Amino acid sequence: MQNLELDLLRSFAAVADTGSFTAAAELVARTQSAVSMQIKRLEETLGRRVFERSSRSLALTGEGELLLGYARRILELNDESLRTIARPPVTGRARLGVTEYFVPNELPRILSRFAAAHPGVQLDVRMGLSRDLRVELDAGRLDAAIVRIQDGEKGATPLWRESQVWVAAEGWALERGQAVPLVALPQGCVLREFAMETFRRQKREWHLAYTGSSMASVQAAVLAGLGVSIVSQSTVVAGMQVLRGRSWPDPGALQAGVVKGAGARDEIVAALASVVREALAVIDASRRRA
Repeated sequence: MQNLELDLLRSFAAVADTGSFTAAAELVARTQSAVSMQIKRLEETLGRRVFERSSRSLALTGEGELLLGYARRILELNDESLRTIARPPVTGRARLGVTEYFVPNELPRILSRFAAAHPGVQLDVRMGLSRDLRVELDAGRLDAAIVRIQDGEKGATPLWRESQVWVAAEGWALERGQAVPLVALPQGCVLREFAMETFRRQKREWHLAYTGSSMASVQAAVLAGLGVSIVSQSTVVAGMQVLRGRSWPDPGALQAGVVKGAGARDEIVAALASVVREALAVIDASRRRA
C-alpha cells in the first residue's frame, strides 16, 4: 500500500490556504517549481487531480476538498506527536492582551490555531488599546500582550507590520461646508489623536460623531456612513472606501509585536509568538496574492 508523504501534504495544504504556488513556496521554504512537482507527485500517488488550474485561477477539485480535511488531521497529529514526545507539552494559564487594531478579522483563526497546537494552555484573552494593555502588563494582570511597538523596542518580539488608512463608507462624500465627522476608538487611541491633530493642523471643521468600544463597533459605524476613521489595512472590509489625497495624510504603519510581562513563563510566550507568526505568514501570503 502506498503512503501519503507528509511533505507533500504540507505543501498541498499551503497551496490550498494561500491559493498560490508562489505564496505556498514561501511558507514551506521551497521554490515554486519544487512545490509544483510535489503537487504533481501527490496527484500521481492518488491517481486524482487535487487542483483545477487555469491561467487566472486555482481551485480545489472535489477530491482536493476531501483530501484537505484528511491532510489537516494528519499534519496536526504529526505535529502534536512531535511536540508531545520530542519536547514536553506547554501547559498552564496565559493571560493575553491584544490591541484592537491587530488583524481583528483573523484573530479567531489565530486563537483557534493556538488552541489546537497547545491544548494544555488555558488562554484568557482581552482586547484593548495598546496603552491600556501596557498598563495591565506592568501591573502584572497580563502575562503577554500583542501591542503597537516601536522599531528596536527592547523586550518586544515584532510580528506584523501593515499600513494604516483613512476610510469611509462606499459612496460617502463630504458636502461643501460640512464638518468632518470622525469615528474612533476611545481617548488614548493613537489614530484618534492623529486624526484630531490632522484636522487642527489643516484648520478643518470636524466633530466626534461616534466613539466605539471595539474595532467591530468602529467598522459598523463606518459602514453605516456615520463618518470617517483611520484603521489598519486588515480592518478594511467590503463596503468601505479608502480615502486618499492631500486632505487625508498618510497615518503611517502599524507595527505590532508580543511584549512579555515580568512574571510570564517564557515557554508559553514563545509558543504564542510562534503560532501567531505562522498564522500571519499565511495571511500575508494570501493578501499579496490578492
